[in-house]
Amino acid sequence: MNINLSRLSRFVAVYRNKSFSRAANELGMTHSALTKSLQLLEQELGAELFNRTTRSVVPTDAGNRLAQRAEELLALADQIGDEVLTGTRHLRLIAGPAVMEASLAPALTYFYKAHPNIRVTAETLPLDIAASRLRQREADMLLFHSTSVSAIPEQRLFHIHKIIDEAYVAVMRKDHPAAQNALGADEMLQYKWAIPGYDRNYRSAIPAAIEQRLRRSGFPHYRVLSLLSCLALVAESDMITLLPASFANREARALDLTVMPMPPSDGARYDVSAITLRNRNPDPILDALQNAFTQPKVAG
Repeated sequence: MNINLSRLSRFVAVYRNKSFSRAANELGMTHSALTKSLQLLEQELGAELFNRTTRSVVPTDAGNRLAQRAEELLALADQIGDEVLTGTRHLRLIAGPAVMEASLAPALTYFYKAHPNIRVTAETLPLDIAASRLRQREADMLLFHSTSVSAIPEQRLFHIHKIIDEAYVAVMRKDHPAAQNALGADEMLQYKWAIPGYDRNYRSAIPAAIEQRLRRSGFPHYRVLSLLSCLALVAESDMITLLPASFANREARALDLTVMPMPPSDGARYDVSAITLRNRNPDPILDALQNAFTQPKVAG
């Protein structure tokens, strides 16, 4: 069976818009031309894709089944076309904001030295959108904090592999009172903290008694979804931040800041998983990129 990709793309537009008129406007073609194109696609497939009335366009069961695979096929066709045109492989990554800041640059540097001709695109998106992109083969790998992974729908479709597991450390100026004295956890909470994240998934990894103690203290004073911004705040104020150890050892020390370990009992760790499609073909290049995150210079 041969499926015309242009007609398939027009089908996706109708399916998404639930309207031939809106899809025709989006595609810049006439309503009659779009209708004819969909009729030809239905003939190719031997199945009716939409139930049409004067008021609505409703996908048939066959239409819904096609929609589940159509965007995947179109994305794969775009990727193949791009790679044929440029002559190089193109890997597409989606990462959580903290992973993007803390771990991506060292891993990509390591990967680039081994595979300088491979193109890489990396972006950050919410996990549900990222998982949808991966299912549709519009991304090759996701990199997210492991506490978030449980929220991914249809986990049976994915292979989830932990690639980073390290401690968080406290970072502060060298003249900060907490850096001058050995303070307990409760004493540390008297100071103001700027934390990159601290969402529900992060808090779920903290023992309940400790999490309640943090809440009572008003922790954190600032919640800023950027490791670099938290680091800048600490460098210019009496605030303290909590960062992945590898990132802190690389960036905080360059600013002449103090890095202090946190008690293991605090529970939360910088724990990152790589997520790929379970049924993908063996891919040594993608495996090499995943392995780049496990190198000592990345894991700290």
